[in-house]
Parts: sequence; C-alpha cells; structure tokens
Amino acid sequence: MKILLGTCATAAVIFLLLLFLVLGVYKYDYDNRALQLVEKIIPFPAVYIKNIGPISISEIKENEQSVKKFYESQDFDQLGMRIDFSTEQGQKRLRIKEKEIINKLIENKIIETLAEERGIRIDSATIDQEVDSSIAQYGNRQNLMSELARLYGWSLEDFKKKVVEPDMAAERLSNSYYENLDTGPQEAKIRSLWERVTAKKEDFSKVAQESSEGDSSKNGGDLGWSSKSQLISEIADKAYSMRTGEISSVIESPLGFHVLKLEEKKSEDGEDMVHLRQIFVKIPTFGDWLKGQMKNCRVFVFIKGYQWNREEARIEFSDPDLRRFEENLDANSQGDPSVFP
Repeated sequence: MKILLGTCATAAVIFLLLLFLVLGVYKYDYDNRALQLVEKIIPFPAVYIKNIGPISISEIKENEQSVKKFYESQDFDQLGMRIDFSTEQGQKRLRIKEKEIINKLIENKIIETLAEERGIRIDSATIDQEVDSSIAQYGNRQNLMSELARLYGWSLEDFKKKVVEPDMAAERLSNSYYENLDTGPQEAKIRSLWERVTAKKEDFSKVAQESSEGDSSKNGGDLGWSSKSQLISEIADKAYSMRTGEISSVIESPLGFHVLKLEEKKSEDGEDMVHLRQIFVKIPTFGDWLKGQMKNCRVFVFIKGYQWNREEARIEFSDPDLRRFEENLDANSQGDPSVFP
C-alpha cells in the first residue's frame, strides 16, 4: 500500500510539474531562464502543420535572439538611427520580428516538403559548395565563421541549416515550378487581344481597360513616362526600338505576356524617355503558386498572441492593438532600422 501511495504521489507531482510547464509556456508565456532551459530540452510545439510537422518554441526563440543580436551589433549612430528593444514600443517591434520569423519557418517547412514531393534532394556536398561561395566572399573560412558568430551567434553549421539549405530548396522548387508551368492559356489570351488591336483595329486603351491584367488596366494600360532603366529588360529592349504609334508583337517576360503601344518619345535631362501603354496577361508566379499550396495546409497555432490566417496563408497577431501597431509601423518606428525588411 505504501509503495502504491508513493507511486501515486510521484505521478501527481510529475503531473503538476508538467501542468505548470504547459501553463507557463502556452497560457502565461513565462519568460524566465528556467522555462527557457526546459524549452531547449523539451521541444514544445509553437505551430503544427498537418502532415508536415511541428515548429518548436525554442527554434523560434533561437532565431529571434539571432535577429536581435544582428541589429544590436550594428552601428547605426552615424545614420541617426538607433536600436532599442527594451522600451514598450521596442518590445512590440521585436514581436513583429518574431512573427516574421514564424512565417519564414512555416514557409521553409512547407517548401521542404513540396521539394521532397517533387524528388528534389540537396545533399551535403552541394550545400558545402554553396557555402564555399560565401567563404570566398569573406576571404577564408575563419573570416566567415567570425562574422556569423559576431552578427548572429551562429556556427557554420547553423548557417547551413538556417540559410543555405532553405534558400537552395526554395530556388530549386521555383526552377521546377517554372520548368513545368503551362502558359498556354495565358499565351492564347494575349494573342487574341493582340489580334483585336492589330487586325481588328480596336481601340488599344479600351481593350486594355476591359481585358488587361494589373493596375495599369484602370488607366487604359497607361504606364506613363519611363526611362530605359525603369523598365524590365524585355520591355525596354522592345520599347526603345519602336516608332511612335506602333503596336508591338507579343512580348514574354518573367511576369507574363505583354503587348505595347508607344505613345510618345522625348529626351529629358539628356535621357531618352518613352510613354507606353500595355495590354498585360500575367502568368502565375512561383509566389502565387506557393501561397496556394500554403492555403491548402492546415496550420495549428499553440503559442499565445498568434493565429493562422488561412486566406493570406500567414501567421498574424490575435491582438487587435498589435495589428494596428504593425499597420502604422512607419509612424511607430522612432528611427529604428529594424522595422525595414
């Protein structure tokens, strides 16, 4: 009987301890050294993505400390800027950084899964080759390691895991997406619109307003005046070879398909300028596709103060005051460069 009672008492103590830890981590958001140590030992999940896996509180806090260290290691005094996360507003700006970290970790985890589904594998040798490029920029391995430690508190392995591998996975997944992208429907649409303004002689601005995609459609496709450097290369190369009043053939760019009309030319301060209209049909970008994939994911948020916005496929603040603070971040920056991306 005594053994049984002792076992029950021990179980009760363990249960109460675990209850205290769970309440401390999730409900009250305790931020003391004891809990921070426990969080490193026990990977309490902050977020869980169904069929993909968790993101732990300790992982988020480690990244937050690295971001904080980066900003605090910079000398912004000469720019008339300062970093101070200790004030009430500074704490709010740090929370915004934390939210950005969580969103990036979610995105990285989903990209990793999507890449694996497409058979994309990144071996350690390939990662090391990419790291060698960074080493070359810093002169030698020791210089890179010193900078990583100074700026972020990272080792070289941290750099590989937190930056190199996720970036390579995103790049390869993006390449795979564009290699397999069917732009047939978009190309058929732009060619139909091109025929309307060329063979059928319909009014260019009217067709643009009715059928073009993007903000310029509101103004009949009017892009205003632009210098060559202000235009993407595919548009610039064609626009500067056209005659006034001429309508271009279909132009393909990374953004989609374009038909241009050159309205006017002029020279301003020694620089040639063009006034263009366009009819534009966009192609679904990698970002568009990725957002769609993320919207299909079920994301459960366990930590206090955040919620998942499925429509935007992003973590957002559950506190309306913090959301308002974020919306007015420029006004609340107080010269703090950490508010800039």
